[in-house]
Amino acid sequence: MRLILRRKKKLSSIITICVVMIVVIVCLRLAYWQLQRADNKTQQLAQIAELQSQGVMTWQQMQQLPSQWNKTGLHVTVNGKLDNQQYWLLDNQVYLGQVGYDLLVMLTLANSTETVLVNLGWVKAPPTREQLPTVLIPSTLDTTTIQLKQGKLSGFTLQDKKVQTDELGWPKRVQIIDLALFTKQSGQTMASLIGYRQGEGDDIATPHYEAVVMSPQKHHAYAVQWLLIGVACVAVALFAT
Repeated sequence: MRLILRRKKKLSSIITICVVMIVVIVCLRLAYWQLQRADNKTQQLAQIAELQSQGVMTWQQMQQLPSQWNKTGLHVTVNGKLDNQQYWLLDNQVYLGQVGYDLLVMLTLANSTETVLVNLGWVKAPPTREQLPTVLIPSTLDTTTIQLKQGKLSGFTLQDKKVQTDELGWPKRVQIIDLALFTKQSGQTMASLIGYRQGEGDDIATPHYEAVVMSPQKHHAYAVQWLLIGVACVAVALFAT
């Protein structure tokens, strides 16, 4: 009987040690991931600061920069003709605690045939999902400063990319920004970046874009949190045994 109890106790200890090791490894991996995110954010902020130190550029000046540069964070002045018939409403955008949409419109630049997708800002959602907000988009955009974002534009979504948009009619409610899809739907080729309108809100929409939402300091705090969870798990296991 004592032998059986001893074996059960030994097996229980082995299981406890294995569980603790798994939890600690997971916590260490998550802490390391948060430290990597913090490092990436630090580099991104440094790049944005370097670009913005050059001041606000015109679109023509921006195009003269080396093609291999990522233009994310650069401030550029633009003006031209807005397509107020074909536009997209980016779903699930929260501003000051209220749910709404971001208004995505094609801008054909003045003195150019080039078209760029511009996020004009946030508009409040109607009470029901069956309704889309009524927006007032002018036919032209006066000289306005936009902040560029290049590279990964889509962000995170739980919805299947294949069913991300209403198929018929305009405007189209979308879950992610997909320039290839937008080009197919509109029949217009767009520049491989997006511009976020800067400045105060107006009758069109309210600009609210931030290039970096979570600071490196927060990622460091989360890394410390995961490490403490791992330490607490070990302490509880030792106390229990």
